[in-house]
Amino acid sequence: MDAKKYLTNKHFCPIPWTGFMYNSDGNVQNCICNRTPIGNLKEKSLHEILSENTEIKKNMLQGLPGSSGCDICYKREEGKNKLNIISDRIFYLRELKDVPMETYKDENMFDLHKIDIRWSNTCNHACVYCGPEYSSMWEHEIKIKAEEPPAERVEELKKYVFDNVKNLKHVYLAGGEPLLMKENVELLELLLEHNPNVNLRVNTNLSKTGTPVFDLICQFKNVHWIVSMDTVGKEFEYIRYGSVWNEFLDNLDRITKLGHKLSFNMLWFVLNHSSLFTCVDFLKERGFHNNNMVLSALLGPPWWDVRNLPEDKLAKVKSELEKRIKQDPGYLLSDGYVNLLRHLDRPFNKNLSMTLDQLREMDKRRGLDSKTIFPEVYECSPD
Repeated sequence: MDAKKYLTNKHFCPIPWTGFMYNSDGNVQNCICNRTPIGNLKEKSLHEILSENTEIKKNMLQGLPGSSGCDICYKREEGKNKLNIISDRIFYLRELKDVPMETYKDENMFDLHKIDIRWSNTCNHACVYCGPEYSSMWEHEIKIKAEEPPAERVEELKKYVFDNVKNLKHVYLAGGEPLLMKENVELLELLLEHNPNVNLRVNTNLSKTGTPVFDLICQFKNVHWIVSMDTVGKEFEYIRYGSVWNEFLDNLDRITKLGHKLSFNMLWFVLNHSSLFTCVDFLKERGFHNNNMVLSALLGPPWWDVRNLPEDKLAKVKSELEKRIKQDPGYLLSDGYVNLLRHLDRPFNKNLSMTLDQLREMDKRRGLDSKTIFPEVYECSPD
């Protein structure tokens, strides 16, 4: 594939040829957006999984959609011609632009340049929309222990990644909470020695900065912090259970002074249907740019979807979105607002009773009272 076809093929993504995502349950995926696993270390080795991942590449080379899981990126790009789009496909086209075109010659090629590694579910938060797969705190709370892949296959994966640190152009650390994972200490030490100019992205809840992982990250220059933040104050502490709002703000001040790139990953769902806008305004008042905010509608579990709210409530939310879009804030913030508005127009089967049942069960386990924190949601109760 020559460079022109690389850029003009609207279905082409470099990731199936150059990277993978690994989650601690053993699942291997092309990327976080395409949630369909291409294999699991419980069943096959990483080498087998990557070598058999040919269908998506064959489709893309023919100008076809890679797979149904690629629709998230394709939909985010609908009707847009600029490269300033919230789409992982567009992001990695730019991020991996120096990968030789020969890499994409056919569906059997693979050359590692990008990793998205979630070594374990170690996490000190139990965010309401998360679960034991990504949070050890959730795992402990509901007493569900996920089956882990064979240790020898995890070691093979680890060795493969570590052996290729010199070739990596992009490293994405997530979790769980990546600042708490001991495996990241080993990886970052190798990168500092062999590939200190790598582009490093860290998706963090920013609750703990006094860790060896944090200290190592501070030694890199090409760092992009992606901070999870959906709302403010008491709502923040409820949604991101285990967090302390003032400690979060102290840590935010600390990384702001590092001179690294900083973004906010902001998920929109039923509990912050209006306070997400408060959060955006709060960050703007603190001097953050409209291009620092990535807004996405939460797609699951279904009981958290904002579309569970009654139509009169959604009409007010829609009006707020339209007002903000008309103000033309530009950059990623504008794109985020447009994507949220599109989410509202997609068909959905409401079940707010299920939402409230989930809140009551969570309150009982955690000794909390969501009704005092989210009264607007309870006011919409169909009961």
